[in-house]
Amino acid sequence: MDAQLLRSIWPVFSAETREQIQAIGSKVLGLEGPVQEREPDLLPSLKRLVHSLKGSAASLGLDDIEQVVHAIEDGLAHFQPEDRLPRAVVESMLRGLSAIENAMARGDAGQSPAVEGLGALLSALGREGAVSAPAGGASGAVSKGLDTLESLEAALGALCSPDVPDRAAVVRTAVERARALRQAAESAGAEKVASLAEAAALGFTRMEPGGDAAGLAASDVAGTLVDLRSALESSGGAGAVERAVEALRSVPPASSAEGSGVQTMPGASQESRGAADRTVRVSVKTLESLALQVELLLSGRAQQTRRGDAHRALMDGMHEVLLNLERASSQLVLAGGGPALEPLRAGVTQMRALQKRLLELARESHRDGEQLSLVAQVARDDLRDLRMVPASQVLEPLRRTVREVSARLNKDVTLELAGGDVRLDRRILDALKDPLLHLVRNAIDHGIESTAERRSAGKPELGKLSVRVVPRGTRIAVVVEDDGGGLSPERVRATAVKRGLLTADAAAKLSDAQAARLVFQPGFSTRDQVTATSGRGVGLDVVQATAQRLQGSVDVDYTPGQGTRFTVDLPLTLAAALGLLVRTGTTVSAIPSDSVNRVLRLAPDDVGTVAGRVVARVDGEQLTFLSLAEAIGLPRLPLALDSGKLQNAALLTVGDERVVFAIDEVVGQQEIVVRSLGRHVAGVRHLAGAAVLDDGRVVPVLNATELVRAARPETRSVGTRAARPRILVCDDALTTRFAMKSLLEIAGYPVVTAADGEEAWGVLERSSCQLVVSDWQMPRLDGVGLARRIKAHPTLNRTPIILVTSLDSPEDRAAGLEAGADGYLVKREVERGKLLELVRQLLPAS
Repeated sequence: MDAQLLRSIWPVFSAETREQIQAIGSKVLGLEGPVQEREPDLLPSLKRLVHSLKGSAASLGLDDIEQVVHAIEDGLAHFQPEDRLPRAVVESMLRGLSAIENAMARGDAGQSPAVEGLGALLSALGREGAVSAPAGGASGAVSKGLDTLESLEAALGALCSPDVPDRAAVVRTAVERARALRQAAESAGAEKVASLAEAAALGFTRMEPGGDAAGLAASDVAGTLVDLRSALESSGGAGAVERAVEALRSVPPASSAEGSGVQTMPGASQESRGAADRTVRVSVKTLESLALQVELLLSGRAQQTRRGDAHRALMDGMHEVLLNLERASSQLVLAGGGPALEPLRAGVTQMRALQKRLLELARESHRDGEQLSLVAQVARDDLRDLRMVPASQVLEPLRRTVREVSARLNKDVTLELAGGDVRLDRRILDALKDPLLHLVRNAIDHGIESTAERRSAGKPELGKLSVRVVPRGTRIAVVVEDDGGGLSPERVRATAVKRGLLTADAAAKLSDAQAARLVFQPGFSTRDQVTATSGRGVGLDVVQATAQRLQGSVDVDYTPGQGTRFTVDLPLTLAAALGLLVRTGTTVSAIPSDSVNRVLRLAPDDVGTVAGRVVARVDGEQLTFLSLAEAIGLPRLPLALDSGKLQNAALLTVGDERVVFAIDEVVGQQEIVVRSLGRHVAGVRHLAGAAVLDDGRVVPVLNATELVRAARPETRSVGTRAARPRILVCDDALTTRFAMKSLLEIAGYPVVTAADGEEAWGVLERSSCQLVVSDWQMPRLDGVGLARRIKAHPTLNRTPIILVTSLDSPEDRAAGLEAGADGYLVKREVERGKLLELVRQLLPAS
């Protein structure tokens, strides 16, 4: 399964699997007891749990876990409900569950969830010869040695993070492991492995002080570890690896460095422990919550200021009332007084005293509010500093990615990095990791030609790829550029039609710039074959979705035969920002002030038409002119220009591009906290989110970058995409259901889910679905029963059905197809791309 998809599904799978393991263990122990003390449905319910866990592991491609669970399932198949499980069988099953728990713990730590001692464990469970050979024919010794290499890679990843609690201990452990590997390789005569291991040890030593030097050393270590992996996988490294594993056993057990994911030695110096004690690790979730509370505090202070202004207005009104009362009192005195004079004077005196006290309280409240504002501002600035980290943390790991991908594709590529010292929000940095990986892999696989093609085109054989972070005031641009063949709009159009993203007529109407942006559509890929690098239709749509989620945008430019450039525009921080409030018609919207160059008033003579487009003359330049209401999809109202009056307008600037938008009024300016609007409006590109104003109103926050991009003449009137058919996914296992849902949604299909056949039937009766993907074995109504019910229905009988199950015998397959299923998949085939392939076959017009 795709690593990114597995990472997104893992938390759900991990939580569900741990619950299932606990339940399976309890039921296995129950089967060891007397029959009369058991639950009536103990063995069948246990078999259902085991079968569900096996299917979940198979759907995610976790072969080790699947084999252990499969062995447990085979062992249970020999027993009847009235049988007692022998003690040896119970112990072997519990041992298998413990091994799965250990594998899950490794997966939680970001490592490969492999089961240790798989062969011996399967033998104990009575399933001999089930362990498949490692990929590429590597020996078991090599596999163990690669595990050691993975621990060095984990140490490198931990040392590249800014919050390692005990850096010296992490370095020391990595150096000892690398040198143990070197000694074993020397004794086996594997000189290349030995020299690379020593180079890795020296590189880790250079990383101990931290700082810029550590960043440079990390790059060297990453390259060394890549070469070391190649050397270990070669035939000459097997003997060295086997001895290395034995040598590493002599290294004393290490305690885990908190949160680092690597092992540290217990004998760490008192000095390093003291340094760790002076730091406090805070989870990102806690930090985000604290930052949000500070922003809400500032927002509350703005509301308090607004109420203070209202209070002063009331005080002014009260002062006028007192003046009128005093005039009335004076007139009564001149008129000879009367019984009402004394009560009136007493009331006026009391109100004067109350007014004086209210003024004192107002001054104290204002002083306290100003102090509170200062404290909140300092807290926000400190929190922003905590979150700001150098961009090198996401750029440097790309060196290894480029090296691995170019070697796999047999291409010579050099990587140039720039802007690593630019500091940006940690949330943006973390969110950028996967999009940058997609862009880099895309550039190497699709952009840069092979050596032979470059030679025939008269280009240098060495391809160039550059990734740079460019500051743009309060925003940044992440630019990924290659010197390959450039994007082909014709090929993009053809691929979009082939994959059902557009009709042929709609594709033909697109300009080249519009066609180029089709590469960001879900499910788009110009690869016909699924490879380790491309072809899944997952990648650039993730880049666009991430940019929009971060209040930014992504754009693509190309020069045929010379290269392609992707530019991701993002804010420096996701904290509160200053927003300009503008009104168009009756709608008030907020535009981030960092994108507003200025507000101006245009005379009718300043606006005209040039080459069929409306432009405004500003400072001698002719800039694109649009109504903001039209740009954000509101009804177009008459402009002030239409009646010969001055027109209010806002000049928006993003990078080198400038566009003038007509507005009705500038309402004001204030700090806003942008909140996400959720996935329901994720497709509305001009919306960055929403904000609550200090008067309690909720206003949309506009994405200035997307507004400016959409205003270009070449990107106006983008063709509409064909509607995607909706798919119903039915499975009683939460993990499998979520995995298939994620896979289909990434490919661009809307998905609804159900937990069993009865729930799925209710969904089909209420709403329209064009395809059903269902498990076989489910409570209430199983997949075969659901298929028969659908095929017997007068209007639903043409709905295609795919059965996805762990049952893979010819008899089961025949029974499923006989029930009316149009496709039949074994769960382990889901992660190999077979599900998407079958869906596209059954929905050719999607």
